[in-house]
This record gives sequence, C-alpha cells and structure tokens, in this order.
Amino acid sequence: MRICLITHAYPLFIGDWRANFIESLAKSYACLGHSVTVLVSYAAGWQRSCHDVPGISVVTYRYAPFKRLHVAGYGKSVKSDLHINPWHAVLALLLLVCGIFRFARILRKERFDLVHAHWALPNTLIALGGRFLSATPATVFTSFPGSDVTIITKLGRLGKLLASIIGKSDYLSCNSTDLKEDLVKAGIRAERIDLVIYGVDDRAIHFDMPGRQAIRKKMGIADPDILLLMVGRFVPKKGFSTGFRALKYITAKHANVKLAVIGSGVLMEEYLSILTRDGTQADVSFLGEVEPRELNGYYSACDIFLMPSERFPSDGLNVVVPEAMACGRPVVASDAGGNDMVVSNGVNGYLHAAGDPADLAEKVMCLIDNPAQRNEMGNKSMELVRSRFNWHSIANYYIDSYRKLSVAK
Repeated sequence: MRICLITHAYPLFIGDWRANFIESLAKSYACLGHSVTVLVSYAAGWQRSCHDVPGISVVTYRYAPFKRLHVAGYGKSVKSDLHINPWHAVLALLLLVCGIFRFARILRKERFDLVHAHWALPNTLIALGGRFLSATPATVFTSFPGSDVTIITKLGRLGKLLASIIGKSDYLSCNSTDLKEDLVKAGIRAERIDLVIYGVDDRAIHFDMPGRQAIRKKMGIADPDILLLMVGRFVPKKGFSTGFRALKYITAKHANVKLAVIGSGVLMEEYLSILTRDGTQADVSFLGEVEPRELNGYYSACDIFLMPSERFPSDGLNVVVPEAMACGRPVVASDAGGNDMVVSNGVNGYLHAAGDPADLAEKVMCLIDNPAQRNEMGNKSMELVRSRFNWHSIANYYIDSYRKLSVAK
C-alpha cells in the first residue's frame, strides 16, 4: 500500500520529542512493508532531510514568506490548550490553503491508497481538499489527538460546520470517550467514531534497571523510598494540580514518598502555590524538560506513575501512560482523558475520580502498602503494551480497518 500521513507537527530533528508518536506510527507502517510519505508543514528550526529514516519520505511545504514566520502548530497555536492564538489563526489559514494545493499535486503523482490525517484541523481539511482538487480517489482516515476537538467545540456554529466537513472522512478515530462525546455534540454520529489510542514503541521504551539505579542515586532516592512520577505539559487538562493536592494526604502517612515532575508550562506558579500552602514543596522535584532517550530511566526509576487528567477541556490519552506501562509501572490515573482505555481498575493500576485528590491519594497508598501488588500490576502493564498498546499492533489495526472499508465499497 501507498500511505500518506498528513500533520502539522513532526520531530524537528532526529530524537526530538515533538509529535514523535506520528513518526512512530510512520515507522510501524513502513515496517509492515508499506510505502510511507509524511506531508508536514515547514517549521522554524526544521533540521530533517527527506529520507533520514529508512522507508519514510518526508515532504514539507511552506505557507509564509519568511522562515521565522513558520510557527503554527507544535502546541503553540492554542495557549494552554484553551485559547486560540489570533496571529496563529491567520497563519493556520495560510497553512491550510498551501497544504491543500501541495497535497493535491502529490496525490496526483503518488496515487496514495490511504491518507491518514492527524489533527483534523487543519489536516483533514487538507486531505479532503486535496482529494477534491486532484480528482483522485484515496481513502481518508482522520485521527483526533485532542486540541483539534477543543477548537471545534470553541468555534460554535463554525465548529459544527467544520465537523460536518471533517465527517466526510472515510474513517474517524479519537483516543478518549471524552473527545468522542464532544465530537458527537458537534454533529458527528457516534457510530462513525472509533476509539484508538496513540501507542508506544515497545522496542525503544522498556524497563531499564541501570537507568533506574542511576536516576534514583542522582535524586537521592533510597531503595525503600517510593518515587511517584508525572510527565507532561503544565496545562489544565493534564490535571497535575490534583496530583500536587493529593501529596499532603500521602506524605501525612508515608514520609518516604517523593514526587518527580517532568515538563514545563504556564501553570508553574499555581503548582508552587499549592505545594507552599500544603507544606509539601520539599517532597517534589521539578526536573524540567527531559530528552526522549532519557525517559526510559525516569519511567523505570519511579514506583508508581500518575496521570490525573481533567475532563475540561477534553483530552485524549497521553502517550506517557502507555510509555510508563511499557517500563512495567503500575498507573494511578483519573477516569478522564482516555486513561480508562489502557488502565484497567485493579488490574494494572487504579482509576480515581477526576479532580479528586483524596481519591487519588487513597489509590496511591493502596499500592504503597502492597509492594507485591505493585510488581504484579507493573508486569500486567508490560504485558498489555506488548500485546495491544504498541505501534505495530495499532498500525495493523488501521490497515485492517482500511481493508474492511475497501471490501464494503
């Protein structure tokens, strides 16, 4: 098959963390023997070549007169995943128009079988517009990671119009029931939306004992100590404030607990205020941004991984959850943001009520008090990733879905 992935975010250089899940899917399609082209808008700081990954051809297109103006996408166009940046909205319109014409030219030449658009806005519009202009048949898949759904819901009637256009895709998927509910409210029929997670490359991410030992030593975490870990951007939908508020309940009964946090963002002052108020600032280590190649060690170093996602705004499953599972970690996560798609309550972790720090703390303390259960749940996490939540399995699922559609046609 000839497959094209359309996106407006992609790793700017080999080893970059930005949208690396798109590259992981592209690699999995290529490993299955398919011809893969990635169409991505140019970005300031771009350092890739067209064929720097075997089996994948990367095509960029420009939408502004100067390199420094190519700043749309990459998490910068929606501030804190809540507010649309007006200047980026103008750039997004230019990106959309240029993307449609660029894709139409490529589609005429390459005759792709499957076009897989990630972030419906703007990439499904590019896929559908290019297909129309080129008068070339191609099956269009749409995947909603989350911020695109937020934009659709915030645009009111215009959002519903865009949803009706995006609904012309041959297949649609999102990675949480929260996102699916919002898409249904926007006018897309529920039966048309499949639930498919963004997974993990389990060949690259796995438990690392030397890494665990080195990081715990560097952080001053003794063997009997319990290390909790949260990873993500400091934006409301990640729910980190719930994790910080839960810490006072945990440390009141377990003095040997520390929390490490990887990430950065606009909510740092809010987080510090919570910790200062609760007197738990000494129990938290803010580690800033960490290179993707180093995450293995941090996942392995922790004893329990936390993902306290919030419901508003809606979020999809964060890739860091299956990544931590691939390293054999039990997970305590909220019942929002797609966490329930990979965390089975009482099997490989626990689900707590979103926004409820006391409930989160109770679930964490259950695992602190039962080391055997932590190990058992961690092993189950690893099994689930190896059997279901890895990119090879997910790529196969998309291919099977394409074939079923082809037969139905």
